[in-house]
Amino acid sequence: MSIVEAMIYGAEAVSLTLTVAGLLCLLAAAMAGILLGYVADEDAKRRRIEWLEEPLAMPGLPVRVEKVELRKAA
Repeated sequence: MSIVEAMIYGAEAVSLTLTVAGLLCLLAAAMAGILLGYVADEDAKRRRIEWLEEPLAMPGLPVRVEKVELRKAA
């Protein structure tokens, strides 16, 4: 195999990788657009979407803070 052939095969491998990565990015963008369109449509109909109303991090029970008395070093 000559150097030119190796360069061509290398370029083909890189272009295939970039093509697949680009297609995955486009697929993710399309799915996000469909989801946001669904949410906007439900909002326009004044329907509540329950999973959007919850906070991401559910707070636990409030922690009782005890007063700590600091002592001075001798």
